Order: sequence, then structure tokens, then C-alpha cells
Amino acid sequence: MKLVLAVTGLVVLALMSAYAVQQLNRGEQFQVLMVSGDDALAAGNSYAAVAAYSGAMALRSGSMVSHLRRGKAYEAQRRQEEAIRDYLEAARLQPGAADPLLALAGLYAAQGDMAHAAEWYGRAAVVDSQNSSLLYQLALARYRGGQGATAIDPVRRALALDPGFDEAHYLLGVLLHDARDLDGATASLERAIAGNPAFTAAREELAEVFRARHRFADEMGQLTAIAAADNRGVRTVAIALAEARQGNFESALTTLTKAQALDPADSTVALARGRVYLMQAEAASDPARRIASARLALPSLELALGGSARRSEGLTLYGRAVYLIGSAGEAERLLKEAVATTPFDRAAFAYLADVAEQLGHYADARDWLMRFDALEGDTATAAVRTARLRRLGGLALAGGDALGAVVALEDAHKRGLRDAIMLGWLADARWKTGNTAGAKDALSQALALAPNDAALRRLRQLIR
Repeated sequence: MKLVLAVTGLVVLALMSAYAVQQLNRGEQFQVLMVSGDDALAAGNSYAAVAAYSGAMALRSGSMVSHLRRGKAYEAQRRQEEAIRDYLEAARLQPGAADPLLALAGLYAAQGDMAHAAEWYGRAAVVDSQNSSLLYQLALARYRGGQGATAIDPVRRALALDPGFDEAHYLLGVLLHDARDLDGATASLERAIAGNPAFTAAREELAEVFRARHRFADEMGQLTAIAAADNRGVRTVAIALAEARQGNFESALTTLTKAQALDPADSTVALARGRVYLMQAEAASDPARRIASARLALPSLELALGGSARRSEGLTLYGRAVYLIGSAGEAERLLKEAVATTPFDRAAFAYLADVAEQLGHYADARDWLMRFDALEGDTATAAVRTARLRRLGGLALAGGDALGAVVALEDAHKRGLRDAIMLGWLADARWKTGNTAGAKDALSQALALAPNDAALRRLRQLIR
């Protein structure tokens, strides 16, 4: 019996040793296959990498790393569904790991699907909340995915961890600019520039913020600094247009002459010259000077349309110049061509509204203005959008749509507009839609502001 037990013990020991050796060999095989896969992937041989990682996974099906790396190999082959499947499995196998989440975020970002990229960056940020670079990537993905308001918090958290993160200061400046926090945007962008004086994108954004704040001298300072580091014609054009916005038209034209000398074939300079003449025309109070400046714009705009400048912008400006000269019909044709040319210049829609109104096409004018307002959206100030509501109401009334007029004018009235003409329109629209009491009230307010207005007096004869 003792002999039997001894033999049995030896057999068991031998089996255990064999199992241990087998396990050791499986571990060694796993490592060899993983190294082989890594080498193949680094060499650009993604098919060999997939085979090696698949072999490793056959040995250790619960390995997060092998799923993650095979996902990267699939992604290199543009087999996105297989890559996503492996990344998701890697995330399931090791819930506390950020790498699979980051891999999913990067894959979706490469596809341009920023909403899904932001979702996975957000999950990774929960796992690795002290990673400033990850928080920045999350904020950037949200911004690019149209979720700018939700991007502010993560970028601020990134800056709390790394106050010297210049790109994060720049992104925060952009986000605050979009949110109309111009003071905050200024501070963030100035901080980005202080950390990196050659940060051109931050200077360009800061110039835009200064323009919005009507700090035109500061805007010019940023544009001049950009041009000093980059003397391409486009930089000089930006300075010229800034000068024109300040009403320094002659100085702007002189600057453009210098830009033309740098590159005589640059049609964007010709386009800018035409724009400056148009700005001069729009600013002129004397009709003769307005027409003269608009005529000066035409040769430059013709030259631009014959070059590489954006065609829709050229057609838009040319159509506006023709309108200011007095040829509304030709202007309408040009501007319709401009909005049909992609990428279109949204200003063409506003100019078409002016042309259609002058031609008495009130329904068309209202439609063009509504489309322009939709395109501009919240980038316009509240005061501008309220004034636009007033005009839309007037156009609706002139076009015979009293109900549409009431909707727009009531909204403008609620927002604080109280001028005599608008109140007269509101009275007329209310009366035509059966609101006699409201019509009398609005008319009374209008007459209090302009008691001698002939149109209001005629309206009083109708509203009894």
C-alpha cells in the first residue's frame, strides 16, 4: 500500500510539474506573440500584427492589452467596426483603464464624429481626472462637435492643473468669445500670447475680440504684430480692412497698394480694395459720393473675379456695388448667382433683401432677410436681431401678411422697441388681424411720439 501511495504521489507531482511547465510555455508564447505583433504594427504590417495578436488572445482571452492592440491594427487597416469591437472588449475587460476609452475617442475623432469622440474622452476623463491633456482633448472635441458651452468647464479644469497650458488658454478664449464673455475672452487670449508671443491664432482671435469691443487701436496692434512675423499679403489685407473699419479709407488703400507690390498677382488684394471702396460708399452721407465710391470699387472687383479670390464673395461685393450705383435689377441677378455659388457669402442674403425691398418684392425681401438672420444666428447682438425683427414685421405688412407682421412686431415690441414708425406698423397689423383695442393702444403711443406724422394721422381715420 505504501508503495502504491508513493507511486501515486510521484505521478501527481509529475503532472503538476508538467502543467506548470505548460503554463510557463503559454506565458512565454503569449509574450512572444505580443512582441511579434508590436514589431509588425510598428513596421506597418498590420495584417501580420492582427494574426499575432489573435494568437495571443487565443492563449489569454481575458487580456485587455491584446484586444487593445489588435484594435489598433484593425484601425490601421481602416476596419473600423472590428477596431471598435476590440476597443469595447478591452474596456469591458479592464473598466479602470483609460487607454481603450482614449482609443475609441481617437477613432471617432479621426472619422470626424466629434460627438462620439467627446463622449469617450469624457469617460476617460472620469477615469483619469488629473490629466490636463485629456481634459483639453475633451474640451476641444466638445467645441468641434458644436457643444461649446459644455467645453468651458473641462478646459478650465485643465488650466487649474497646468496654468502654463497656452493652447488651453487659447481654446478658453475662443469659447468665451462665442459665449459673448468678451472680458474673459480677452484675459484668456492675452494669457496665451504672453506664454507664446508667436501664437498667431491667438492674436487673430484677440483681434476679433477687440473689434467686437470697438477697441480698434488694440485690434490694429494685434494685426500689426501678426504682419511683422508674417509679411504675406493676407496679413497686410487684414490691417487694411481694420483701417477701413475705423473710417481711415485712404490709409487702407495705401496699405493695399503696398500689399499689391508684394504680390501683384494676388487677387485677394484686389478684392479687399473693392471692399474698402464699398465701405467708403456705405459711409458716405452724400448720394453723389456714395455712387462715386461704388463705381471705384467695380474695376477692382472685376479683377478679383478673374483671379483666385473666392467667387461668391466677389459676386456679393460686385452686386452690392451695382445696387449702390442704382441698378437694382442687375444687382439682384448678381446676388442670386452669389448665393448659388458655394461656399456662399452670407452677406449676399442681406444685400438681396435690400434689393428686393427696393424693387417692391416684399415677400422675397422678407425671405432673404430671414435666411440671413438664420445664417448669422447668435453671432449677431441682441440689439441687431431686435432691429431685424422690426424690419421683418414691416416687410410682412407691406407684403400683405398682417399675421406675420404681428408676430414679428409684437416680439420686437416686447424687446423694447418703441419708435413711432414701428408702433404705427404694429397698430396697422393689429387692426388688420382684428385686435382693435390693441391697434388703438399702439397708435396712441405712436402719435404721442410723432403727433404730426401724416401716415399715422391717416391710420387714425381708419381705426375707429
